[in-house]
Amino acid sequence: MQTATPPAGFDVSAGQKFFTIPDDRFDLYGVFYDKKEGRFLRMPADVAAAVSPSVAELNKHPAGGRIRFRTDAARLSITMRCSSLAQMAHMPFSGTHGFTLVEDDGDKHVFAAAFMMNHYANLKESHTEDGYYAEKPLLGGKMRSYTLYLPLFTDLKELTIGVPEEATVENGPKYRDVKPILFYGSSITHGGCASRPDNMYEAYISKWLDVDIIDLGFSGSALGEVAIAEYLASLDPSVFVCDYDYNAPDAKHLKETHYRLYRIFREKHPNTPIVFISNPDYDTDASSPERMKVIKRTVALARRSGDKNVGFISGKKLFGKHDRENCTVDMTHPNDLGFYMMAREITKTLKKFI
Repeated sequence: MQTATPPAGFDVSAGQKFFTIPDDRFDLYGVFYDKKEGRFLRMPADVAAAVSPSVAELNKHPAGGRIRFRTDAARLSITMRCSSLAQMAHMPFSGTHGFTLVEDDGDKHVFAAAFMMNHYANLKESHTEDGYYAEKPLLGGKMRSYTLYLPLFTDLKELTIGVPEEATVENGPKYRDVKPILFYGSSITHGGCASRPDNMYEAYISKWLDVDIIDLGFSGSALGEVAIAEYLASLDPSVFVCDYDYNAPDAKHLKETHYRLYRIFREKHPNTPIVFISNPDYDTDASSPERMKVIKRTVALARRSGDKNVGFISGKKLFGKHDRENCTVDMTHPNDLGFYMMAREITKTLKKFI
C-alpha cells in the first residue's frame, strides 16, 4: 500500500508519494514477494534449495521480473534494497542491477528510462549501505502504460516506486489471454550479458508476442536435476522452452538428464509444446556437435513415441549466418545484438505453437 513517508535513509525529491511493491496498483509478473524470506523470488525458496545451493542463491535474482502499470507521472523514482551487487567484468551494471522502464503503446514498446542503481549514475541518485535510489524524468502529460523490467543479477529485498503527489497510478494492460511461456536454462537464459533487463531474449519475445514469461535461467547451475524437472512439471505454461545445454558439464551428463527431464515434464503435460534449443556458439565449442546429438536424440525419441508437440532449434541458427562474432561479449554470452538475433529465431518457432 501507499506509504506516507519516503524510504528511510535517502535524500529524495520533495513532493512525491511512494508505493512499496507488491501493491495492488502495480501488476507483478515473473517473480513474487516472499514475506518469510523478505525478498523477491522466482520460485519457492524450499524448492530452489532442494535443487542446489547455487540455484537457491540465484533464485533471489529477479531475472525476467516485470511490473506493469499506468501513470501520468512526469517523473518516477525507484528505491531498491539488496544484500549485494553483482559486479561482473563482462556485463554492465545497467544489466546486472539496473531497471529499464518501457512505454507500451499497443504493439509499440518504446524505451522510456534506464535506472542505474549505483552511486555514480547521472541525474538524481543516492546510496545507502544496502540500498539505492534513482529518479528519472518521464514525458507525462497523459496516462501512459509502462513495463518496468527488474534487474537480472542481483538479489532484491525491497522495491519502492515514487511518483509526484499529483500523479495518478493504476493497473496496466494485461498480457494476452495465453498461459506464460516457461524458459529453463543457463546464464544465457538468466540474461547474461544483456546491457538492460529488457534486452534479454525472453523479454523481446514477451514484447513481440504480448505474452507473460517465466524465466528459470540459473547461471552456471542449470543441470537438469530431478528436483528442477519436477518443479517445471508443476507449472502450467503455454510452451516450455528448454535451453540448458550450456550448463551440462559434458555430453555424457546431458545424455543422462535431458530425456529424463523431457519425460518428467511430459508425464504431467501430455500436450504442452516443448521446444529444445542447443547452444548458440557451436562454432567455438568443440563439444557442440556431440551435445547437439543428445538433444536431437530426445526429440527423435519423443516423436517416435507419437509426440507431435516437440520442436528443436539448432544453435547454429540463433545468431544468424553473418557477423556471428559480433553477437557475444566473450564468444559465449550474447550481447544485446546476440539476444535480439536469438529472440527473432526462437519467436518463429513459438508462433507455431501459440
